[in-house]
Amino acid sequence: MQPGDHITLHPSGTSTFEIVDLDDTHATVTPTGTDAAAPGAYTFRVPRTHLTAT
Repeated sequence: MQPGDHITLHPSGTSTFEIVDLDDTHATVTPTGTDAAAPGAYTFRVPRTHLTAT
């Protein structure tokens, strides 16, 4: 995976995120699509092990 890729946080996840930045253990992701405009939507860091390619 690399910055710009779209992912979910679970194989059955319905919300999609775009990878903004990666390091060895974590990714910074931001909501995409309709989720990007949802109240409370924000960019956050998550362990790389939680990323699921879409």
